[in-house]
Amino acid sequence: MAMKQTIEKQVEAELKDCRYHADCMALMVKRYRKYDRNLNIFLAITSSSSIAGWAIWSDWAMAWGIIIAASQVITALKPIFSFNKHVHTLNTRCYKQEFLFLELDSLWHNLKDKEISNEAAKAKLEHLKQRITENEFFDDDDSFEPDQEILDKAAEITADFLETKYNITN
Repeated sequence: MAMKQTIEKQVEAELKDCRYHADCMALMVKRYRKYDRNLNIFLAITSSSSIAGWAIWSDWAMAWGIIIAASQVITALKPIFSFNKHVHTLNTRCYKQEFLFLELDSLWHNLKDKEISNEAAKAKLEHLKQRITENEFFDDDDSFEPDQEILDKAAEITADFLETKYNITN
């Protein structure tokens, strides 16, 4: 039979989870911004220098032709990648996650300082958990699957933050 967690432990667990997801989202925003920036730089260089490239690089015409063809393919496929849209979606959710985290932070401090009853804390926690779950749900068009590198880095950032700010360790 499982032991029932205290409200303090439940809030602490939700605090950890919310912080972790905020850190994952922030890292994914950085990654998608980098992809979008690099893609745009490549397209800007190839499109603005394509005519000059033919004249200057006559010895390398085949290589330059391949680069220009690649830029045309990327331009055609860019709406499918939609890194800019991913950045916007994730950034919006990341800000909301940070706000929800701050509400959990407030609840955590109120519990520690005994400024809220357990019953009121349970009701607030349930409400916050519902809002957090809604924020962490993405439509099929916006399915974001962080890779292991992001998950590991987010876990590291989260653990450091929680230990530094709250003295919470795993």
